[in-house]
Amino acid sequence: MIGRLRGTVLERTATSVVVDIQGVGYVVQVTSQTVLAEGSAVDLHIHTHVREDAITLFGFSEPTARQLFHMLIGVPGIGPVKAMGILETPVGDFVQLVLKREVGRLAKLPGVGKKTAERIVVDLADKVAVLGVPGPAAASATSRPGRVEDDLTSALCNLGFSPGKAEELAAAAMAEAEAEQDLETLLKAALALAR
Repeated sequence: MIGRLRGTVLERTATSVVVDIQGVGYVVQVTSQTVLAEGSAVDLHIHTHVREDAITLFGFSEPTARQLFHMLIGVPGIGPVKAMGILETPVGDFVQLVLKREVGRLAKLPGVGKKTAERIVVDLADKVAVLGVPGPAAASATSRPGRVEDDLTSALCNLGFSPGKAEELAAAAMAEAEAEQDLETLLKAALALAR
């Protein structure tokens, strides 16, 4: 089992790198967020995935990302490839979505539908808290409307609207609000627009 690789990047594609370690080139699957340039030194935390027909290495620049990957592949319906797609989202942002139980926003991630998003929240809400990952910077007063709109969109998704329709209704309700409104008032306005 390979747990860590230190070497030099020989090749880089959108989804993988070839790491040279004393003349042996290891192909490692990575996310596009992993910043690795050809010729640079690299130190990757590795998950070795073994199947009957293949051994695949998945690499992470931070141990926290590898921990989250392990948690994700433990969720029914999520394999390593889907987990890597989900990890295109920054770890801190993803953890906050899970902790806040943002099913609607999780459902928009690559390869994640509503049922898988619900399963992620049920299975991981308690587990991701132990990662100690800081979330995005606290919203300032000037960014509050965007956050309210996100919360409104999420609430509409939870009520069964498609993500696209939820965004449309949330934007319309926000546009009609003359002053800053609370979430409950905006939700009622959005539901009235949906009729």
